[in-house]
This record gives sequence, structure tokens and C-alpha cells, in this order.
Amino acid sequence: MAEKIALFESFLSCHVCSETFRDPVSLSCNHSFCSSCLQTFWEQSKNKNCPFCKRKSSKDLVVNFALKELSDSFAERQKAGSYETEQGEKKVEVVCSKHPEEPRLFCMDEERAVCPVCEFSLHQSHKVVPVEQAVSELKDLLKSDLESLQDKRDKYKGVETTYNEVIQVHRDTFTEKLFPYLNIGKAGDAKTADIKICE
Repeated sequence: MAEKIALFESFLSCHVCSETFRDPVSLSCNHSFCSSCLQTFWEQSKNKNCPFCKRKSSKDLVVNFALKELSDSFAERQKAGSYETEQGEKKVEVVCSKHPEEPRLFCMDEERAVCPVCEFSLHQSHKVVPVEQAVSELKDLLKSDLESLQDKRDKYKGVETTYNEVIQVHRDTFTEKLFPYLNIGKAGDAKTADIKICE
């Protein structure tokens, strides 16, 4: 979904201001720009070339109404989407439907925010602290847990390294003990000794 939005956004963006088109106009090269952006660009450059491909424009500016409608619709949906996101974030912060304010108290026993008006009396036997304190304590707890996990990871890596070293030593020892019984010397030259079999 995000890729589709990014694609629409790039298609409906002016190459001069990099924002969604406002009164888009299309040149003879088929590149489109905001009318005001193009006029400003032409005034500054003192020519009527396309800002993107640098071709000389050969026709008068006419608003591209199809692109305008698409751009306006896209911009409205983006604004509505950001408004809904903001509202969604605010709904998450609200603890009580009767008292829609940001939570200030946190019940450590139930591990949740509580409404100071409606629910405070229900939590008198619980450990209730300010939200900031709870956040700080929970951050400390997470940090401690993370450090513990990192220590375990480091110990595991140490054990793994030791294990690999022991395996390598055993392989080397096995190979050295086996060499006298093989017809191959250390440098790879052939030996004439016979393999001895223990009885």
C-alpha cells in the first residue's frame, strides 16, 4: 500500500516544488508542473524551456484538468488520512470515555493507565504512580532485561568459540596420530611403511 501511495505521489508531484500539483499545466514535451511554479521558473531563467528536459515549449499554457482533479483528490485523501491517524493516536491515549484527557496515573499492579476520576478509588490498594514515573521504571526494567540478554548472547558466543577451538584441536590431534599409519608423509610424499594393526 505504501508503495502505491509513493507511486501516486511521485506521479502527481511538480518537478519544481516537489509538492502535489496545484493547477497543473502540461508542456508540449508532456512534462507537467504547477502553473505558478512554471511561471516563476521561466521568469528566473528568462526562457520558456521545460525545467525537466530543457526543451523549448511550443504551446500556450493550459490547465490539465484531468491531472488537476487527480491531484486535488489525492491531496484531499492525504489530508483526511493524516487527520484520521492523528485522531487514532489520540484515541489510544484516552483512558476513559467519560474523561477524555491524557492519562496521568499508572497502576503498576494491573500494568495500565487509570482514569484519576473514575478508577482511582478502585486502585487504592494497588501501587499507583504518575505515568512519567511508570515510564521511567519500565524503561529501566527493559534496559536491565536487554543487558541480561546481551550478556547471555556474549556467553553463548564465547562457548561457541571454545567449542569450535576444541573441535579443531581434536581434529588436529586425530590427524597427527593417524599420520604414522598412512602412506602419506606430512608434506604429502609417499611412505613405504606398512599400516600396523593392533591386536
